[in-house]
Amino acid sequence: MAMLDEQKSAPDERTFWRKVKRSAKKLGEEIAVTGIKSWLAMTDSQTSVRHKAILGGALAYFVLPTDMVPDVLAGVGFTDDMAAMTLAANTVGNAITEQHEQAARDKWDSMGE
Repeated sequence: MAMLDEQKSAPDERTFWRKVKRSAKKLGEEIAVTGIKSWLAMTDSQTSVRHKAILGGALAYFVLPTDMVPDVLAGVGFTDDMAAMTLAANTVGNAITEQHEQAARDKWDSMGE
């Protein structure tokens, strides 16, 4: 039961960044920036609890080791993760601000160095 409860919770910071760094080349810029800006919005104190829950659910799906399309499949492995994060980002609307967007792009750029 503890494992089930752990999987339902939002991802912790270490798990999220480890997944992004480990998968950076496979993710590509679009999905990585969407994930990073979603993470930044979810951890922002100005974001509503409802929006944090939506973003947290999508990010939890991203970091879970099991999902509908295994991440190891070349070319399609992250399509379900991208769909979940895009849907969440679109659902929360302006909860993801220009500041989140710019900080995500800066973080992505720094990861390539």
